[in-house]
Amino acid sequence: MSAPTEPGRDLATPSPLDGYVLEPHERPEDWGWHQEFKVVPRILGWLAVISLLLMLVGNHTGQVENLWVIGTAAVIAAYLVRDAVRRRNAWRN
Repeated sequence: MSAPTEPGRDLATPSPLDGYVLEPHERPEDWGWHQEFKVVPRILGWLAVISLLLMLVGNHTGQVENLWVIGTAAVIAAYLVRDAVRRRNAWRN
């Protein structure tokens, strides 16, 4: 009797992985999703910018919070604009 291939595994009980062979030529494109989400991240990004700017309306008195909210919204908006320009000038989407 040979030693078990997995620690603590009894050879008499079958494993769910017995008989499973991974074929080396199998690619993700052959069996599943291989593209990216195209519109959803952009929509969610603009919704995040809008929701951040809506946070300016409130009963707070300090301006530091406003600067952080505006700065974060500006960074996200700049990234989204840069992404739109990059996609418009790309050879493919």
